[in-house]
Amino acid sequence: MKAGIGYARFGNAKKSEAQLRQALEIATAHGLHELVFRIEPILAGAKECGAPEHVESAAPEFAYDIASLKEVSASLATLGTES
Repeated sequence: MKAGIGYARFGNAKKSEAQLRQALEIATAHGLHELVFRIEPILAGAKECGAPEHVESAAPEFAYDIASLKEVSASLATLGTES
């Protein structure tokens, strides 16, 4: 069951469904009704548990004016050389 959930979260729907169906078969065969009741809704929604459609960029967004930063950087550089 846990493997099926993991595959679904990482977008591998085919492996997820196979693992969840196998878990459902095992739980049913052994009379593990609680697990059957937990697996069935997961299996029904396994395709919806995949990776998010919108992936946020890891690139930083600069909210500052680059020219201002260059000016400050140049001023700091001259301070270090004025000894």
